[in-house]
Amino acid sequence: MRVVGLISGTSMDGIDAALVEIREERERPRCELQSFLTVPYEPALRAALIDLLETSAPADVPVKTVREVCELNFAVGEAFAAAARQLLGHHGTQAAMNAAPDLIASHGQTIYHSMQGEGSATGGYVRSTLQIGEPAVIAERTGVTCVADFRVADVAAGGAGAPLVPYLDHALLVSDREFRVALNIGGIANITVLPTACKADEVLAFDTGPGNMLIDRAVRMLYPGSNGFDDDGAIARRGRVNAQLLAWLLSHEYFNQTPPKTAGHELFGSAFGDQALAKAEAVGCSADDTVATLTALTAQTIAAAVPPKCERIIVSGGGSHNATLLAMLGETLEQRLAHADSPKGTASLITPSDEFGLPSDAKESIAFALLGYQTLRGRSAALPSVTGARQAPILGKIVPGRNYEKLMREVWT
Repeated sequence: MRVVGLISGTSMDGIDAALVEIREERERPRCELQSFLTVPYEPALRAALIDLLETSAPADVPVKTVREVCELNFAVGEAFAAAARQLLGHHGTQAAMNAAPDLIASHGQTIYHSMQGEGSATGGYVRSTLQIGEPAVIAERTGVTCVADFRVADVAAGGAGAPLVPYLDHALLVSDREFRVALNIGGIANITVLPTACKADEVLAFDTGPGNMLIDRAVRMLYPGSNGFDDDGAIARRGRVNAQLLAWLLSHEYFNQTPPKTAGHELFGSAFGDQALAKAEAVGCSADDTVATLTALTAQTIAAAVPPKCERIIVSGGGSHNATLLAMLGETLEQRLAHADSPKGTASLITPSDEFGLPSDAKESIAFALLGYQTLRGRSAALPSVTGARQAPILGKIVPGRNYEKLMREVWT
């Protein structure tokens, strides 16, 4: 089955689109990436999304109106549909593979995700999550059946609704010989702990805290006119880590919480980012030092979450291209593991996911292609050991496209 996976993460750089051929071999899926691209949001749409997230995070700032959220839901749906069509047009240069996909699986754009429940207006139902990018628009514009809204079924079952990519990590990266950790560094960083030959109910995964989110915000605020991110960690490499600022950052209560736990803009978005910049100014940090210290925060909180027995870290996401961040992570792991019974040194510990057939930028969109495939098959792709759900629900909602009848006949016969 040929499935398009679509996602835009917490960094909101754009829409990642992957065309994946999925086959089942020996009761395990095999995912072959056929084409991938990232389609940037139009500047006005990205600005509206950033504004939406920044005005909905602090408790003392009014949220956007229902009308604005409603309109953005359809606007993001149009953007996701356009990304899918652009992907297929790009891939269509290979005439032999120009057939339409069987399915589109869209994660959408998360605009709110809360497991805390502060200020609940509903009298007690505190867990909630919302992704926009109307799947009916995607199905209509492409003619292809769409699976979307993957998180809500897990939340309804008492889970955290995230992370969901660990399903792919277990399906494709678990080893009979190595204790592995799959690390994704996007706006938020998260890890999947994969003990040697572990079963699905033995997987542990959670968000370690900010990945690129605070770094990107600092670059946007401190370096006007820049591209909005620290390319290859060049800024952080020039700066020095400020111990006082780092200690303040590490005092955030999230880092002492036990899994399952998730993080997002609600915890590490504009409100916390502005506090961090104010603290940096108060302790006399230069702009370069501020970026270096925020980079160290990401490295240290990831390292603190890696079990001492880990033999390999398989890294993906935008942060995997930040050489300074990876160097800091390696140094921190060296210090942590120096007194532990580590099977390996850190020199060969960090490995790009590309070496395992999962291009680092495409991994999450491949994951949602697989989740959509499993939903269509009537199978759960949830891991209650990760999210804390009471049971493993079937994730996602199916929105029929023009191929729906043909598709379902093929699936169920």
